[in-house]
Amino acid sequence: MTTGGVQGCVFCDIVWNKKEQHLKASDKVVLIKDRSPHAPHHYLALSKTHINRPADLTPADIGLLEDMVKLGRELLREQLKEKGQADTVEDMLRMGFHFPPMTSVNHLHMHVLYPISQMSFLNKKIVFRPSRFFHTTDEILKDLREKRGDPVEEGNPIINAAIEAGEGAEKMK
Repeated sequence: MTTGGVQGCVFCDIVWNKKEQHLKASDKVVLIKDRSPHAPHHYLALSKTHINRPADLTPADIGLLEDMVKLGRELLREQLKEKGQADTVEDMLRMGFHFPPMTSVNHLHMHVLYPISQMSFLNKKIVFRPSRFFHTTDEILKDLREKRGDPVEEGNPIINAAIEAGEGAEKMK
């Protein structure tokens, strides 16, 4: 590596040395096109910080994941607009991370897939289906927020009772 990252890591090399592959970037994240796309829009959001896998994430990484989601959505909207297509349809978007044994590169990378309706049956129903081997970004963010101690609004009886009593969820924080 000439400027940063972990020696021998393919994604660190792309992040730090192959700027020509960057479609969009922020302080924490680089977006690239997947080399073997499984949907018409298949991008990878790479963490600039070398984190081996999603299981290594902590509540301190919530901002990183939020940035990955934000940047992925921005790029997708830009790409759709360039092609004269409508804005993102949420039911057709899937963002998430593979877990072992489905992990091919030990560097945190989030898949952005759109539209999932145009993916092959195998990829839609097995490889990128939310399961123990592929976790959606929303699911990981929810788990990390719970670990951080954030109140859970949906289905949380304490917050629901406070809302019904007119106290509002913000008082529960």
